[in-house]
Amino acid sequence: MKNYPNIILIAGNGRNVGKTLLSCRIINHLASLTEVYAVKISSHFHELDKQAQIIIRTKDYCIVKETLKTRKDSSRMLDAGATDVYYVQCKNENLSQMFEHLQGFLPNDKPIVIESGGLYNYIVPHVLYYIKGEDSLKKHVIRDGDDKIVLSPDEATKLDVQDVFPSTPND
Repeated sequence: MKNYPNIILIAGNGRNVGKTLLSCRIINHLASLTEVYAVKISSHFHELDKQAQIIIRTKDYCIVKETLKTRKDSSRMLDAGATDVYYVQCKNENLSQMFEHLQGFLPNDKPIVIESGGLYNYIVPHVLYYIKGEDSLKKHVIRDGDDKIVLSPDEATKLDVQDVFPSTPND
């Protein structure tokens, strides 16, 4: 697996455990220091807004550059201060192939916050914050790793985001 020291992954074992809240807090902090990019990956395929800026659409995945102000998580990431945000619909078995295409739109020298659990099985990020809610029946199969930090939703809310990167990548 390839190392990506500028990528922070955020995942969780269910809905409403605080993944997007933590993502937005980290983005907001990093945006005060440098450009920061964000990606929201969903394994569910939903109908896209007619105004969506589709970058790539295949039978296996769709990459959209977020430009719309909505209540979607990717729009919240944009509001938090991300320079560019990409919303991706992709089944887990196609993540590796999709990520190869996505990298063409992302910098190698700026922080990237990605909300996805499945991508951790294909890359080695700077860190994976895995938020484990107590009530979720959803089970994620995610590899073990020294770069994985498991947090409760309460711990994720209190995480000192200034410690995410001691200094921004390639400063």
